[in-house]
Amino acid sequence: MSLEILPLEERAMEWDAALAELAPRQQDVFFTSGYLRLWQRHGDGKALGAVYRDRDGLVLYPFILRDLSNVEFLGPAFAGLYDVTSPVGFGGPLVRHMTREETLAGFRAEIDDWCHANAVVSEFVRFHPLLETRLGMERHLEIEEAGRIVWARLDAGSCALIEMLSVPTRRNIRRARDAGITCAVEHGDEAWDRFAELYLENALRRKALPAYRYDAAHFRALRELLGPAAVLFGARLDGRLVAAALFLRSHDFVHFHALGADREFARLRPVNVLFFEAMQWACGTTATAVNLGGGHRGDDEFFRFKYGFTQQLAPRRVGRAIHLFEPYSRAERLRDEQGEILDCQYFPTYRAPLPRDSLLG
Repeated sequence: MSLEILPLEERAMEWDAALAELAPRQQDVFFTSGYLRLWQRHGDGKALGAVYRDRDGLVLYPFILRDLSNVEFLGPAFAGLYDVTSPVGFGGPLVRHMTREETLAGFRAEIDDWCHANAVVSEFVRFHPLLETRLGMERHLEIEEAGRIVWARLDAGSCALIEMLSVPTRRNIRRARDAGITCAVEHGDEAWDRFAELYLENALRRKALPAYRYDAAHFRALRELLGPAAVLFGARLDGRLVAAALFLRSHDFVHFHALGADREFARLRPVNVLFFEAMQWACGTTATAVNLGGGHRGDDEFFRFKYGFTQQLAPRRVGRAIHLFEPYSRAERLRDEQGEILDCQYFPTYRAPLPRDSLLG
């Protein structure tokens, strides 16, 4: 048995080769080296991939290693201490078919040892709700439900998607079409730049957390690293881009990722027809499911908007572990001194948004 931790910026090809050993369904975009490297370039931390093998099995586990000294109020006193997290989206361990439970337990024991040896204070995992990457982890991590995603099966065809539309959603799609709004996949730099501009305007207006205020450079990096896996749908009125939605695709899944919309045209409901056309497009790919995600916070207005397209829901689960209790408690106390923690479920606690920041995003 062996555990190897790959730095993905330098050893991306080795990671992607290991990923290719798994079933096509498991090779989702969130587990590719390009997606993980995106978050390293974004400044979240170092993108790493754990590859664990024994005689019978293979486990892959991607994560971001973050330096605690970069947390504003921790600083140099926490130099040499780290935590690990899944990147934005989904993560957790991918297990090759027919891998034994003993292999998964061995993998987890090796990861725990690595965390202790490398001064990793805590670990946070965003499990993939459609791949059920939490399975087998219940004995090793504290797991809880942290919301729901809206998703739809695609293997029944586009007609089935139409039947799932709520009455208000159908009405809003008709309104957009009657107004002359058309939708298509956008390939040009102008459309991508306008999308990035609209996204950031929307994020600032809703007071999203700073970490979610992606700029044009971030989306250019995403486009470069993901290539055809990043698909931008645009809604235009008289040639003007009034809304755009970014979707990420892999063999079995299409995921909604980000939205930018011009408020001036909101009354025409361009986002409704944009989502509908994107879902229709997804039916023509190899994907068997489309994930529309959840709300900005819980079952909010954005969640209800998505629920109008499909009433299929899946629980979004997260896992957590504290590996080094003393520095965790020390960091937690320092966070308490910064002001009230508004979200008591936030983990790790010392990274909970400060009172001056919004909890949206």
